[in-house]
Amino acid sequence: MMHSFDEILSNFSKNLFDPLKENHSQLPDCQGVYIICLRSGANLPKSEFKITLTKFKGYDVLYVGISNKSLRKRDYNQHFNGNAGRSTLRKSIGVLFSYSLIPRDKNPFSKKTKFDDKNELILSEWMHKNLIMFFIPIIDTDIIEKKLIEHFNPPLNLKSNINSINADFRKYLSMLRNKTI
Repeated sequence: MMHSFDEILSNFSKNLFDPLKENHSQLPDCQGVYIICLRSGANLPKSEFKITLTKFKGYDVLYVGISNKSLRKRDYNQHFNGNAGRSTLRKSIGVLFSYSLIPRDKNPFSKKTKFDDKNELILSEWMHKNLIMFFIPIIDTDIIEKKLIEHFNPPLNLKSNINSINADFRKYLSMLRNKTI
């Protein structure tokens, strides 16, 4: 059953995951949508671009995503603790820190990239200290994700984000994400 957008936003506000305070087992093992925000007082690495951020519950929204299988596995295991080869969020933040991308796989034809183990660990620590996540278990993930991207214009969402605000930053970010050593 489809709810109004205001009802959906209200449901997000009831589900906050703080990786410094909560155990990842509190995240549902089902599909859903999530909103990644900066903690109060936290900032992205400096950029030559002025980024306009939209707030949700007083927090700056950076990224909106979906999990078609498990919020717990997607968000905690891949975003907060994984590697950039399986998380566009990690890749975007890492390139803003100027970490060098390396091939993820041994397959020489694969274009998948990640960071070296040291930088992946530093990135995980930074994400735990600086990010929080709102989430809702929901079936209509694609529809809700698109509405949230339109509403919040998260600067780290490259796909499906056509808002002119932050467009130059997203082009710059895309260019950084496609560089490899």
